[in-house]
Amino acid sequence: MSSLSRRKRRSTLDEVARRAGVSRTTASLVLSGKATTHRISEETYRRVQEAAQALDYSPNLLVRSLQRGRTHVLSFFNAFRLRAVNDLYMDRLSTAVERAAGKLGYDVLVHCDFSRPPEETYRFLNGGRADGLLLFAPLPDDPLLPLLRRSRLPVVLLNARDCEGTLPSVRDDVESGMRQVAETLVALGHRRIAAVIEEGSDFRDAVPRVRLLQRYLRELGGDLPEHCIHSYWSERRQVLDHLLSEPHPPTAVFCWRDWLAYRLLEDCDRLGVEVPSQLSVLGYDGLHWPATTRHVAASVHVDLNALAEAAVYLLHQYIVGEREDTADIAIPVQLHFGTTLDAAPASSRI
Repeated sequence: MSSLSRRKRRSTLDEVARRAGVSRTTASLVLSGKATTHRISEETYRRVQEAAQALDYSPNLLVRSLQRGRTHVLSFFNAFRLRAVNDLYMDRLSTAVERAAGKLGYDVLVHCDFSRPPEETYRFLNGGRADGLLLFAPLPDDPLLPLLRRSRLPVVLLNARDCEGTLPSVRDDVESGMRQVAETLVALGHRRIAAVIEEGSDFRDAVPRVRLLQRYLRELGGDLPEHCIHSYWSERRQVLDHLLSEPHPPTAVFCWRDWLAYRLLEDCDRLGVEVPSQLSVLGYDGLHWPATTRHVAASVHVDLNALAEAAVYLLHQYIVGEREDTADIAIPVQLHFGTTLDAAPASSRI
């Protein structure tokens, strides 16, 4: 038999037992760490271990998981159903999930094939390969949600709420974050405020964040009129040129995510706009995206490590039966000024 053929076929417990000259049961007890309990001699223990090493034997973990009812694996499914190249947010979040899972003794199974229909995807998620599921950012009409609500599979939504209140969730406290933005802008004297969003299902947090900003600004006596909300893509990236051409240009611009804030800051550098003395720029997430600007964008900082740790620990609690309630956990956020947020120009307050 060639070495390639040997690599294609796993060694079996029966082969280990024959090589060691013991019964299959004895070999199983040794390799499962039960030799001392069953008073297996040191000589027999040694022969079995040597045979297993010579045959490169490893127990079938799927079978063992079925026997024990646990795989110590968590599934991670991105409800966006895509993974863009150089996506700093998902890179950081995925790393944080991996670390959090490892601390609790889990591995992470990341689902990457998004071509399957919902029912087939559900079968993969609920097929016994993982103890529970972290579902990232599903929309309210995601076809997986009705299936998961009826399932016995432990599930935690990450950065989303279940509109029916059936599935537990962990998310950043966006309400607090946008209130901090509104309060800070008003306290700094900004009255002419604009917002920049991106439209489409891939940018599902854009409009909700801006709507919260509008709400909190109104409560504080400020305003963010609809005509001051601009789409980055529909205006062909000429947002800043458009804003500066207005009779009363804004003194502060909120960008729904940091990637957009850094693109706007690059445009400020291109047009000679002084930040923050002439224009304050704010983002959301607390991520420093690669950019040519020297600035660090003011941003609502989301602790992705804390987000991942809370989600993984909550899922672990459901897996081991420590809790049965439908938790909705909001992770605190904090507005960081960076180098792009300051008081409104005195002339704009007249």
